[in-house]
Amino acid sequence: MIPDDWMPHRRADGEVVGFVRQVGEAFQPMDLFGRPLGDPSDWLAVEEALDAHTIAWIDEPWLLEVDGADVRVRVVEVTPARIRVKLDDFGDVTASARFWEVPLPERGCLRPAPPATEWPSR
Repeated sequence: MIPDDWMPHRRADGEVVGFVRQVGEAFQPMDLFGRPLGDPSDWLAVEEALDAHTIAWIDEPWLLEVDGADVRVRVVEVTPARIRVKLDDFGDVTASARFWEVPLPERGCLRPAPPATEWPSR
């Protein structure tokens, strides 16, 4: 769960794009997964970092370690309590959906996946 003292940062349309965490007298930008986007700094620099980061990166494929093996997944939901991912079925509408929940802040079990052309066939 994202800590209650982290402040959500919203873009102009109201969408939350990350969080601001206070570190002593400074502030640190955190992405939606609860991972640092940079070092602690002043408020303006943190807001600029969060605005520049956007949320487009969430739409990319990810690798989730499941029982010692990497599974290619897609993020389907991010809330302050969890990340929900599903097996990447490569658009196969007949595939059965398999989902996992990842706690927040995320601690390294999700990694960006290589392009599908580099992924072994299922």
